[in-house]
Amino acid sequence: MAKLLSIETGFTCNSRCKYCTQLDYRVIPQADKLDLTTEQIRERIRYGAENGYDQLGFSGGEPTIRPDFVELIRYARSFDFKRIGVTSNGRMFAYGKFAEDAMLAGLDGFTFSLHGPTPDTHDKISTSPGALEQALTGLRNIAKVRRKHGLEAHLMNNQILLPDNVGHIKEMVELLAPLGVGLFMIQPFITQRSNSDELGRFYVPYDDVVASVERAVPALERFGARIKPYNVPNCLFWHLGPRYVEPQFYGLRSFREYEQQHPGEFKAFKAKQWYRVEGCKTCEEYCPGFRMEQYPQERMAGGLTDAATTFSAQIARAQQPDPAPLMFSGTELFDADTVRTAVAQLARDHGPVAWMTALCEKVARPEQTALVCELAEAGHLAELVLITQPMDQRFLAQRVLEKGNIEELRAGLFRLAELADAGRALPRIRVLFNVGDLARLVDEPLLQRQWSQLNKALARAAGRGAAREASVDAVIAISNFPRGQQPPDMRRQREDNLQLARKLKAACELNHLRPVLATLDDKRGLDPARAEQMAVVEAQFAEVLPVESWSGRLFRHPLSMPEMDFVSWSPPWLFERWDLSEGVLPEGVMVQPQDTSRGGIRTQRVADVATRPPVEPVDGPAL
Repeated sequence: MAKLLSIETGFTCNSRCKYCTQLDYRVIPQADKLDLTTEQIRERIRYGAENGYDQLGFSGGEPTIRPDFVELIRYARSFDFKRIGVTSNGRMFAYGKFAEDAMLAGLDGFTFSLHGPTPDTHDKISTSPGALEQALTGLRNIAKVRRKHGLEAHLMNNQILLPDNVGHIKEMVELLAPLGVGLFMIQPFITQRSNSDELGRFYVPYDDVVASVERAVPALERFGARIKPYNVPNCLFWHLGPRYVEPQFYGLRSFREYEQQHPGEFKAFKAKQWYRVEGCKTCEEYCPGFRMEQYPQERMAGGLTDAATTFSAQIARAQQPDPAPLMFSGTELFDADTVRTAVAQLARDHGPVAWMTALCEKVARPEQTALVCELAEAGHLAELVLITQPMDQRFLAQRVLEKGNIEELRAGLFRLAELADAGRALPRIRVLFNVGDLARLVDEPLLQRQWSQLNKALARAAGRGAAREASVDAVIAISNFPRGQQPPDMRRQREDNLQLARKLKAACELNHLRPVLATLDDKRGLDPARAEQMAVVEAQFAEVLPVESWSGRLFRHPLSMPEMDFVSWSPPWLFERWDLSEGVLPEGVMVQPQDTSRGGIRTQRVADVATRPPVEPVDGPAL
C-alpha cells in the first residue's frame, strides 16, 4: 500500500469556499505570515524522503499560488518519490505556461476540488465567479502538456457534498471523466469548531450520499470511473461492489502547517469524531466508523437527559432546598427539535435549567435565539450562559490559532434584543470568561474593539441604558494549571492576582456587568499539587469577587466530553478539571431508513451490513 505524506503549505487561498474551515484565519492581520517558508517545506520533503514515504502531496490553502510552487516540485522530484501531487482548486492551471512548467518540474498527480457541474453550483460554493471554467481550462491544459511531452498525469476530483450539490455526483462524472478524471472522491461536509455554526446549513445525511452514488453508477460504468468516499463507512457501499466504489484509504499522514518535527498521527480512531456500532467489532475493514454529525438525534437527547439524572442522584439534588438550575453545554450537533425535547425533559425532571452555549451550533442563530425565548416562556430555561472566547493569536509562532466567537455573540445578543422588544421573554443572560481571555479583551489593543462591541450587545439585550445598574453577570473562571508540570507557588503571586482581580472587576463594572467568580469546589480530579494551588488562587480572587459554586450545577454528557473538542465549545479550561460522568456512546445504532422513493438501498441495521465480508481495496492512485 502506498505511503503518502501530505504537506499543508499554509492558509493563503484565491477562493473562499463556503464550507472551508480556514476562512477565519484568512481575515486576520498579515494572514500570509501563517504560510510555511520555502525552507520549512523543504525540510518536510526531506523528512518524507528519509522516512519511507513513496508519494508526496501538497495541500493548503491553495499551494499553486505560492511563487515557489514549481521550485518545490522540482526539489521534491530530486528525491525518489513515485508520485508528486497537489490538491488544488485548479484555477492556476488555466495558465498554460504554469501547467507546463509544473508538469515538467515533476508534478504528475492532480486532485482538483470541483463541487458542482455548473457555474451556478460550483462558483457559488467557492464564491469565486469563473472558478469552474478556469479549472476546466486547467484540465484541458494538463491534457495538452501530457500529450506534448509524453508525461503522466493522474487526475482526480474531490467534491465536498453539501445540500446544493449532493445530488450531482452523476453530472460531475459526466463533466470531468471525458477530461481524464478517473477517480471521484466525495465527502460530506465535516464540521469543526471553526465552522460548527454552518452545520445546519451544510449537513448531508448518509442516505442522500448513498442514493446519489447509486444514481451515478451508469455514468461510472460508461466512463470506467470510480467513486472513492471519505468519511462515509465503506459498508454502506458494499452492495455496489469494488467495480464502482474504491474503499477509503487511511494510510495518509499530514504535515500540518504548525508541526515542526514530524507529521501528525491519524487520531480519528481515538477521538469521538466517529462512533462505532456493534457490527464494527467484527468488520475487518480499516475504518473509524460513522461521523458524529450522523449520530441519531434521539440518542443525543437521551445521553444528555441520562447524564443529568445520574449527576442529580450523585449530588442528592432532590434533597437540596431550592437548588440552582442544572447547567449543561455540548449541544453543537443538536438540531432544534432535539434541544427543545431535551430541555423540556430536563425541566420536567429537575426544574428549569441553564444552557451554556457559544451560539455556534447546528441550530442557526436566528432559530436558536427564537428557541431561547420559546424555552424561557415555557418555564424550561432559567439561564443562558454564553461562552466567550476572543480569537487567540498568541501562538502565531507555532502557527496555531483559536477561532473566537465574539461576532457570533454580538449578532445573537442583538437578535435576542429584537425579540425582547417584540414582547418575547428572555432568560437570565450571563457571559462566561476564562480569566486570561477577559484580561486580553480588557488589555490588548487588537481586542478592545471586540470588548466594546460585546458590551454594547449585552447592554442592548439587557434592555438597559448606560446609566442603569448592572443586570448581566460576567462569570469568571480560573484555568487549571497545565498537566505534567509543577504549578507555581501562587502564594508568592498574591498581590499580582489581587491586582488582576481588581482590574477585571473594575472593567466589568464600568460596562455595567456584575463580576462573579465561578468555582467547582472539590469536583476537580486534579493531582494534589495542582489542586492545592488552584484553591490558593481562587481564594485570592475571592477576596475581590463574589463567589458562586458550580459544583452542584455543571454536569457533562457524552457530547460535551473532552473527546468532542474537535467541535464542542464546552470550555476545556473549565471542564478538564473533573469528570462526574463517563458518557459512552451506545452501540447497535440503527441506520436511518433509506428513502426507497429516491432509489436508496433497503432499510437495515449497520450491525447487519458490517458483518458482511470486507471488499478488497482496489489498486489506484492515493493522491
